[in-house]
Amino acid sequence: MADTSSILPARRASAIPVPRARKDAIVLRVLTLAFTVFIIAYIAIPVLVTLAMSFNDASAIRFPIKVWSLKWYGDFFGSPQWVDALESSIIIALGTTAISTISGVLAAWAFERFTFAFKPLVYLLIMLPLFIPGVVLGLGVAMAFGNVSLLGFNVYGSRALVMLAHSLWAMPLVFMLMEATFRTVDHRIVEASYDLGGKPLRTFFEIVLPSVSTGIISSALFAFVVSLNEFVMALFLTTRDTQTLPVLMWLSLRSAGTPRLAVASVILAAAVFVSLSLIMVWYIRQLRKT
Repeated sequence: MADTSSILPARRASAIPVPRARKDAIVLRVLTLAFTVFIIAYIAIPVLVTLAMSFNDASAIRFPIKVWSLKWYGDFFGSPQWVDALESSIIIALGTTAISTISGVLAAWAFERFTFAFKPLVYLLIMLPLFIPGVVLGLGVAMAFGNVSLLGFNVYGSRALVMLAHSLWAMPLVFMLMEATFRTVDHRIVEASYDLGGKPLRTFFEIVLPSVSTGIISSALFAFVVSLNEFVMALFLTTRDTQTLPVLMWLSLRSAGTPRLAVASVILAAAVFVSLSLIMVWYIRQLRKT
């Protein structure tokens, strides 16, 4: 009969850490849940307070809300100044999205696919605007284009200049996201397309882009949100005719803090939530396809 005296202590020793491991797992789960609840509350509470304040019938932002009303929504959409600011924000955000998405996707593909001289330096130059304060960028662009005109058209104060300025921040974000996305592309498929006679341009549009559509949609929506909510550079580069909604909110806050500001905040927040929802819906659809 085999001697089991040496086996039993080993089994007992291995059984000791099990309850401790379970306790550690429970503690970790509780801490994770508590941290998640804290983050959600930290984000949700200001948004909910702003949403509630937008229905305040009073003429100033204050609690408690005594009378609930849609008065300030009607005031917002009935004001040409605020509607024009919202329109400018949307147009500038769409233009920034187009510029930054096209340039960011092409730059990311070039970095992933090709080798060229001074590649690290070019990478640094692309990412550099992310680390420069918006005040510096806005002031620099304003001084560089303050007296520039093209075909009798003043560049300073135009929406096009704000689009280009916002792209300084949006394009690097698109570049980072798409560079990581292009790394997931199976380059054997690209090479197979070349071997079958596919031209590089056709291969890029018909093979590569469809395989990274989720990354493109996500990066484009991120660029849209960044431009829509950007304030500092727009403050330096817009005029009364082209000022964006965040700029008008800042100017109005200095004179009178009415619930109209809460309405504008709700509109901007809604745009962010819609963009994130579109990203999630697109991502889920792509997962179902695969």
